[in-house]
Amino acid sequence: MSKIDIRTIKVEDAPRLLHHMKIVLSEGKNLLISPKEFHMTTVDEEIWIKSNIEKNNFTIVAEKDGEIVGLLNANRGTKVRVEHLCSFGISIQEKYCNQGIGSKMITRLLEWAKQDEKIEKVYLEVFAENERAIHVYEKFGFKKEGIKEKHIKFEDGSYADEYLMGQFI
Repeated sequence: MSKIDIRTIKVEDAPRLLHHMKIVLSEGKNLLISPKEFHMTTVDEEIWIKSNIEKNNFTIVAEKDGEIVGLLNANRGTKVRVEHLCSFGISIQEKYCNQGIGSKMITRLLEWAKQDEKIEKVYLEVFAENERAIHVYEKFGFKKEGIKEKHIKFEDGSYADEYLMGQFI
């Protein structure tokens, strides 16, 4: 089995990132966007990557054999009253789950956040039934801070609650 490399994203990753997003969106209901509404192009992905780099956000990928299999993106608060905050999201292709990739990516995120003079808190939102992800977040010290009831409404009419989770660093 070849090694999985965790590294900072590059603009040249846009086509592989697009492919990754299409895969993870097709695999389940744990992401906010539905596959039907995802219309990004390679150029859109390039613009998104460049924007994150310019904003000094933290964006890393997990790569195996030249294929992106995971993404973690963290955004700094942009207003004075929330510049001490950093929100993040993560996606990993199902066949690469339970291999420690998410843990490695979150470790890198927390190391980055601790080195930043402004960031005091890292937080996320996660669907309440995504127990596997919640377990990982709790392992890293994230705590449930609130719940948004029936916050997500799926195409079939069913709902999902969403947890707010965070930790001070």
